[in-house]
Amino acid sequence: MDNREFWLAATLVELADTGEADFSEAAYSGLLATRLAELLAPAQTAVLLADGTGRLGVAAASTSQARLLASFEEDHGDGPATACYRSGCPALEMPIAEASTRWPRFTAAARGAGFETVSALPMRRHDERAGVVSLWRTGRPPLDPTQASLAQILAEAAAIAIMQRRELCRSVRVAEELQHALDSRVLVEQAKGAVAARLGITPEAAFGLLRAFARRHGRPLTEVAAGTIGGELKVTELVTARQGGRAGRSSSPAHPG
Repeated sequence: MDNREFWLAATLVELADTGEADFSEAAYSGLLATRLAELLAPAQTAVLLADGTGRLGVAAASTSQARLLASFEEDHGDGPATACYRSGCPALEMPIAEASTRWPRFTAAARGAGFETVSALPMRRHDERAGVVSLWRTGRPPLDPTQASLAQILAEAAAIAIMQRRELCRSVRVAEELQHALDSRVLVEQAKGAVAARLGITPEAAFGLLRAFARRHGRPLTEVAAGTIGGELKVTELVTARQGGRAGRSSSPAHPG
């Protein structure tokens, strides 16, 4: 590959850019698969990413043939990519013929596709693993060690970027949940104050009316609070509902003893 240093630098910049609002792991993995196929030509590549349970799923592939083989391994949960993900160690130029005892179904599928060797590169950050890259080749020419090292660097750069993006998304989600909880608490407190002032009761008693109404009608407490503040729900309805609930309980027949 001509100008390999320039190509590598440009690719690392591409892989570092995960800040788009519409970021997609599938599209990002497609970029990684394409760049690795360029670097390791004539290799065919596939990217498998792990979900929250550690299960690998095909995210992208450089060819339809590579996707079929990666999907085969995903479906069966066994093969060189799975072993690489579990161990965190790369496997380079593994002869397909020698893998028949360990992975007979995968080996048969790979040989049927005309491949002679398979490699697997872990997508990792220290001890954390985001997934694995699978590389299939006919065996000619042999995989260049320098290219294999560069491929591992790209796989690790992609892993770091994906993990950082996932952590950012988790942080944003937690922040949104906390903000929602805070907003809900403020809304309920406002409703308590409004009901207490209207009826001349304590905030605790007002909260009891709001909660009783919500339970009786199967509505979220925040929805009842919002309706009370907005005027859609009259304070007198809270009292009526509470009294109706008490009347219903008092008129219930005693359980035969």
